[in-house]
Amino acid sequence: MRISERLVGDVGVLEFAGPIVGRKADVVINAAIRHQIDAGRRVVVASLAGVPSVDLAGLGVLVEACRSVRAAAGVLRLAGITTRIDDLVVLTRLLTVFDTFDSVEAAVAGVEPADRGSRAAPVMTLGFFERFLHRA
Repeated sequence: MRISERLVGDVGVLEFAGPIVGRKADVVINAAIRHQIDAGRRVVVASLAGVPSVDLAGLGVLVEACRSVRAAAGVLRLAGITTRIDDLVVLTRLLTVFDTFDSVEAAVAGVEPADRGSRAAPVMTLGFFERFLHRA
């Protein structure tokens, strides 16, 4: 997995390429998120258009990245997710954790997240998902 970073205005954009799996994803993603936080970015967009799959560990890394950005008073937005990953987000009920957007441009602009109103999910806390992922 590779991540390229770019800046759009004052928004950090991380372009992911390759599957998000295992321990290596943890190291790579955490380093990229830490770089964005240290640079003072409060809005970070993760473009997952180049990600064919995410395993449970990878999903946990994304949840942890979201938590880290929120702890720094910021927001992590997911953009360009594939149907397969979108299904995973819906299945795991992480719609309440992640803001998903159809494109990087929409995420940068901060428009209403994709399908937020049409796919209602029960409200669950980020802590619930952290505990769930740690038990897995």
